[in-house]
Amino acid sequence: MKDVNDYSGRSDNERIEAAIRDRSCQTVILRRRVSDIEPERDWWRLDRAILLPSNTTVILRDCKLKLSDTCRDNFFRSANCGLGIEEPEPVENIHIIGQGSCVLEGADHPRATGDGSKILGCPCPKNFTGAKPPGFEDLHRHSYGTDAGKAEESQRGDWRNIGILMANVTHLSIENLCIRESHAWAISLESCAYADIRRIEFQARMTRHIDGADQNVENQDGINLRAGCHDVLISDITGMTGDDVVALTATASQTRRRRGGELKSTQVMGNDFSSRSKNISNVIIRNVMAYPAGGCLMLRLLALDGAEIRNVTVDGIVDASPDDFHTFASVQIGEKAQIVGEPNHPYGKQHECSIFNVTFSNIISNAKMAVYIPGGLRGAAFCNVISRNPEGKPFELQSPELIHDVQFQNVQDWRLIK
Repeated sequence: MKDVNDYSGRSDNERIEAAIRDRSCQTVILRRRVSDIEPERDWWRLDRAILLPSNTTVILRDCKLKLSDTCRDNFFRSANCGLGIEEPEPVENIHIIGQGSCVLEGADHPRATGDGSKILGCPCPKNFTGAKPPGFEDLHRHSYGTDAGKAEESQRGDWRNIGILMANVTHLSIENLCIRESHAWAISLESCAYADIRRIEFQARMTRHIDGADQNVENQDGINLRAGCHDVLISDITGMTGDDVVALTATASQTRRRRGGELKSTQVMGNDFSSRSKNISNVIIRNVMAYPAGGCLMLRLLALDGAEIRNVTVDGIVDASPDDFHTFASVQIGEKAQIVGEPNHPYGKQHECSIFNVTFSNIISNAKMAVYIPGGLRGAAFCNVISRNPEGKPFELQSPELIHDVQFQNVQDWRLIK
């Protein structure tokens, strides 16, 4: 094991990078030793992402890593992907393990937030009082970023806003971390396999109080699995997120050819699926006790443009929101059937039965709907679904004709299973 404090460099990044280049078996980041130069700081300040090659284990032991106000990058990223890298080469055995109290925290004044569809605004008020800034509409189109208006900088969010970004990685684990005020999604996996994500706490609300005002910070999801992910375990998730807590989004739109490593996208890999899978399969999600403070979903399953989601087991979705806080739905499976063939829909084109062989058990919801299924579903089972919202309901099926071989057991609304 190596103690990063024993390595030299002109910045915290240089010291961490020097330890990772020293190719012994593990890297240990301990609580930052207090220096004579900055006696008030005992945390690591990141100016750029920590890049992790194959066979790297980073152990964070009772420490905090915080993005600086000059950083427009991830906390951690697999070293095979990034700006201008069209085809990330396969890497393996990457592990980020927290021991004790371990925090990853966003910048005080982020240069950019939100996903690739969001335009930067600074200021970016959450609620308008008086006149709106020119060209600004609070319709989830804009997100805070101090790079707003700078001609030399991209004016949209992108994959650099993701906290931990892994692409084309096999055998990886991320565990025992608190991710606070992420600039967009906290954790995103693209085409990753044999992954274990557990004991993660999120602290985000889709709003940041910056310079005396509430600023809009979009797309603060917790964990996202993207096209090509398989054999993944997600467990023991707590806290609150600005957007969806957990999302499985197999989207494979090729309306616009997107090369890997380009900006203006929240995916670092390209959308040429001729040599890689666009499906998500073999996923277990359990013990999610959190809530989407931004009013979104606890769990989303979305498969579009010919992609599929299959072989998913969900056990234990507990809505931890306050009694008077009711989101639209706790679990959403698919998208509206009406979007079939609608070319300009932001989510792409849905196919009738692109989500199948899934089981859900032990869902406790405080939303308006515990489970919302707007599109198709086949080969599924639901057991023990409870709404603790007096005005909520366990299920809403928008297109019953697209539901095939689905069983319900111990569901409050027995009209569904007559």
